[in-house]
Amino acid sequence: MLYKMGNVFENSKFEIEVNGLKVVVIEHTLRDQQIFRLVFDDNRAPLVITSARTWAGEVWTSIPQGRQKEAELFGKEISEHLKT
Repeated sequence: MLYKMGNVFENSKFEIEVNGLKVVVIEHTLRDQQIFRLVFDDNRAPLVITSARTWAGEVWTSIPQGRQKEAELFGKEISEHLKT
């Protein structure tokens, strides 16, 4: 899955808001895989997520696995942000 990406020397950084929660999103590219590090304003642990295309469509997952529900929720918001 390709989205608009930051350049080689600078990662893209933007902010989204989900249900009143502000989240700083920092984009990274690792071996041609686009990943996103999420930093929350409610002091929960940062979250790293990535997306993939499957037969069921786009799916988001956390790295490491274990925070799947958060990955799906915030991943959808990131997708919407990157479409604009």
